[in-house]
Amino acid sequence: MPASPLHHLPMKPEYRSPFSAGFVVENARLILLSGCGPVPTYHKHPHDPVEEANWFKGDIEQQIRMTFENIRISLAAVGAEMKDICRLLIFMNDVTAGQNILNEITYEIFGRENPPARTLIEARNSHPKMLIEIEATAAVPLERREQRDSTPSER
Repeated sequence: MPASPLHHLPMKPEYRSPFSAGFVVENARLILLSGCGPVPTYHKHPHDPVEEANWFKGDIEQQIRMTFENIRISLAAVGAEMKDICRLLIFMNDVTAGQNILNEITYEIFGRENPPARTLIEARNSHPKMLIEIEATAAVPLERREQRDSTPSER
């Protein structure tokens, strides 16, 4: 992996940290994603009320899972994977109510050893029913890009 975790102290299990202090990126292609939420990245404007109701149904757990799924879809389009994410910038409407759920889902996706560096901010998102928005930065090994570019595409 071209992004190595930066731990100024050893990560001990009792820390139960859902994030790493940082990552060092070398020899990689950086992928910078705009803020993703439970709303598909590309959608109608103005919003279709029926579609919009589907985006925001459910609780914070459902919105977090949909948000990470939208991130996964964007990364897959350029040959990147969730494991390539090295930094998250997260905006939640209510950190107190959602942080533990976010942490558990983060562990599911990234494991406990070297989760991405992350900043979590309580903020009002662009839509009153959107409970979470996440920007992601991924570092994809250059070798993977070369492999992808050399295989025939089915697009």
